[in-house]
Order: sequence, then C-alpha cells, then structure tokens
Amino acid sequence: MDSDDIATSSGSRRSAAFRALHRKLDPIDGPRTLGAKRLALREQRHRQAVADWHVGLFKTGSQGTCVLISCSGTVAFAIAKTPTGLFIEKRCCPPTGPRTSHAMLFEDRSTFDRWCDVEPTRFDDPLLCDLLRRRGHDIFAGHG
Repeated sequence: MDSDDIATSSGSRRSAAFRALHRKLDPIDGPRTLGAKRLALREQRHRQAVADWHVGLFKTGSQGTCVLISCSGTVAFAIAKTPTGLFIEKRCCPPTGPRTSHAMLFEDRSTFDRWCDVEPTRFDDPLLCDLLRRRGHDIFAGHG
C-alpha cells in the first residue's frame, strides 16, 4: 500500500464520519419512545437517585429541624432554627436536568414571606409550600 492509498482510505473515513455527523434530520424523525421495561428501569433508577440525594437532609438531627419532601420526591426542604433566624436548604432532583441545592438564611419574617411568595414550588406542590410557610412562621414566633 503506498501513500496515495492511505490518504484516500483515511479521507473516505473522514468524509463518512463528517457526513454522519452533519446529516440533516427529517423533521418527522423525533426521539424514539422508550419501551415499557426501559422506562420502568429509568424510573426505578431515578427514585433511588432521589433517595440518595435527599439522605443528607435527614442527618441534620438537631433540635427544631424539620424535613419536608414533595409528593413526587423531587423537591425537599430542610428547615432549621438558628440563633440568627431561619435556615432553609432546598434540594431539587428532577427526572432530567441538573440536581441543585440552595441554602438560605432568613433573619426576619418579612424576608421569609417575600421568598415564599416567589418560590416556584408553590405552583408544583402548594401543600408543601403551605407547610413550609407555617413551619417558618412557627419558628419565627418561637414555637418551633
């Protein structure tokens, strides 16, 4: 095999790879739906991932700590009373997309109420947000 044969064979491989990478998809071609077994396995793995992700919230164990988890299990709030106010950690574990964790410290009730008014979870799980608001008000009132 001489150098011309090597150049033409590698060139054809590159052009085939280039064509495969840059081919246009037909708008009718969409993602294939998952079969029943594959979908069940994906949901099982997600449930286990959610349980593993939220396990750190249960280890707080201090006096006045409360953990609230949404019906779907994808959002969890850890609420704790601190000497300076109210500490909340929010963990989100959606079926697709990134997992996020937010830690917030509220020094007064008005700031906490403003945050509750704009928290997006109030649309997805209104009962969870109502429990969160009640628990926060109890802590600020000195009952929690």
